[in-house]
Amino acid sequence: MDNFFSSQQNNSKTSLGAQFDNLKNNYEAIFIEAAESIRKEVNQFKPENPCKNCLIKDCKVEKKDIFTVYPMNCEYRDWQLKILTYLAGDYRQKLKVIYKNIMDKKNEYFCSKCGECCRLATSEYSYNQLKQRAMRGDKFSEDFVSVFVPYETEEEAKKANPEYFKLLNELVEDEKIYYYYCPKLKDNLCSDYENRPDICKNFPHNPLKLLPSSCAFNAWKNEIAHEAMLLKAKVDIIDFYKEKLQ
Repeated sequence: MDNFFSSQQNNSKTSLGAQFDNLKNNYEAIFIEAAESIRKEVNQFKPENPCKNCLIKDCKVEKKDIFTVYPMNCEYRDWQLKILTYLAGDYRQKLKVIYKNIMDKKNEYFCSKCGECCRLATSEYSYNQLKQRAMRGDKFSEDFVSVFVPYETEEEAKKANPEYFKLLNELVEDEKIYYYYCPKLKDNLCSDYENRPDICKNFPHNPLKLLPSSCAFNAWKNEIAHEAMLLKAKVDIIDFYKEKLQ
């Protein structure tokens, strides 16, 4: 399957709109792939014909699938509990290894010094909310407010990168989004580079986050797009299993 952010020219600077459209168009197939993969994993614990010697009478359970509500002491209920333990334990550890490999792959790519990540950053939290979160010990918020300041108006933020601004607004729909910039950016370079916080050193932090078209890390996202979306789908499906089976 093609990656989400590829173009006919395999150009890492594919427009943001095209990136987002590719992601939407491929997600359904990726989600089905993830669901089938997890189904194979959980079926390994399924008991073979336990109803034959079951002592529970008149349970009236006809459909025997993973999300059926079973009575206590039923082997199918034990199956569900084993699945919960497996998904929360060994399987989640496998996913963490995959995530680490995805993020380690980023080390093969290097910042192009376009400055867009410094020029236009976003958050679901206001500046005051971020400062409050930082005071409560949230490391990400602490790093964020140590370098970023809010734009006074959305119009100023829009001028920083019109294409990126437009797509971000389309993605959040009716949700409030806050725009920030780093005043330490000088001629697309950090004027305090040696003292930059982890939030800057580790950017981008999310392999599925849409990046400005000029960002060199789009090439990294190109390479790991299928694996990253598959991982995200599996995490979402695991959460669904937990909600239904607990």
